Amino acid sequence: MAVTTEIAQFMRKLEGIWDGHVDALLKRRDVHAAMSEMTAQPSVRHLPLGTGADGRAAVDHFYRDAVLAHLPSDLRWTRRSRTVDRFRLVDELTVAFVHDRELPWLIPGIAPTDRDVSVTAIVIVGFDRGAIASQRTLWDCTSLASQLGVTIDLA
Repeated sequence: MAVTTEIAQFMRKLEGIWDGHVDALLKRRDVHAAMSEMTAQPSVRHLPLGTGADGRAAVDHFYRDAVLAHLPSDLRWTRRSRTVDRFRLVDELTVAFVHDRELPWLIPGIAPTDRDVSVTAIVIVGFDRGAIASQRTLWDCTSLASQLGVTIDLA
């Protein structure tokens, strides 16, 4: 029973680390704080297009220059479900925004359409010794392209 309690506490700690990372990055726009709970060699990828970065310096650059510099002005998300174990966390989200700027971190090369978007994203966060080692976000790019009235080359 003590092991089960310890594991549950550890999983709650991982949830807190991820939630703190998202808050620091997307709400406070503090890359230093967001990266403080990441491993020495983190990896971030947005799929299926493969944008992102590997390694601390590259992830820092990706967050600053590709993500934060190009966040939609009204970005919002709702968590639909969350699953956590000792090694990973999976969130199912509905992400909504007005496509009011180019989004090189999500759909590079697509000019703003000023259309409302609501799309599903699945985020898989890998942990190594209690630090974020990887983040894989799978976006429903077919629905995204349809809502924007554009074609996205997934090849």
